[in-house]
Amino acid sequence: MTAVLALAATPTTARRAVPFLSLLGRGTDVVSWHRTAEAEPPAAVLATSTTVLHGLPEVPTAVWVDDLTGLRRAAADGVEVALSSREDLVDHGAVLVPGSGIDVARWPVLPPVARAEQRRALDLPEQFVVAVDHREPTDDIVTILALASAAVVTGPLLPLALALGTPVVTGPDTARRFGLQAGVEVEVASGAAAADEAARSLAAWDLGAAALSRRGRRFAEAHLDLAHPAAAVRHRLGLGALPVLGPEGRLAARLDELATPADARIRARADEAALRFLAPHQGAVSR
Repeated sequence: MTAVLALAATPTTARRAVPFLSLLGRGTDVVSWHRTAEAEPPAAVLATSTTVLHGLPEVPTAVWVDDLTGLRRAAADGVEVALSSREDLVDHGAVLVPGSGIDVARWPVLPPVARAEQRRALDLPEQFVVAVDHREPTDDIVTILALASAAVVTGPLLPLALALGTPVVTGPDTARRFGLQAGVEVEVASGAAAADEAARSLAAWDLGAAALSRRGRRFAEAHLDLAHPAAAVRHRLGLGALPVLGPEGRLAARLDELATPADARIRARADEAALRFLAPHQGAVSR
């Protein structure tokens, strides 16, 4: 029987659970706590605030905390694990969940050489420089970031750009907020004109772009990946190891996120495409 993970959230804190829940709940049935309150208790609960702890069933529970007071309240309520985006609370027992974290494994890294090949195949300019300030990773934006020679990214899609290995130029405030070093993981420039010029220079500098691509991806893996805390929290909640998804699994998970019906034609086409891709690679060894 599939384990049930219940989400107990307030209207103002529910949103922060979404990216983390997509990993924590992998392989489980994720439901709203309000829907299970009168049914059989779930295997575990994820609460987005200590204010919703009262009345929860006596099952393994994880809860988000924002300060020491919340951490103490969680401990007093017998919560198995406290989650926080504040690094200073880790020393007090909280599990760090990056506030801008993403599932890095979901996004295959595309180094500059591979990007150049794709651009040639699509008749795009050799130096394809873009500026991205969108808030949501639409398919078009993901494609643009995956093909860019260099990109100016100062908004919430910076973690995605780093995970994809996009050579990035960002602003000093954004670099400081994420802990990124100028000339190491990103280039830093103040103002739109300076950022555009820095991105054009970066696009023309093959070695520099390749170095930023590698280091940016490594930074995302080390500091922004939600899979690490998700695996630790699943263990402490008794949900087992984090299931590893192959290409076909990641695609299915993406369709689930989009609420695609189980009998939708696109799911069948995705399965067919995955089989065509995997067949020649059976027995191949990944490095």
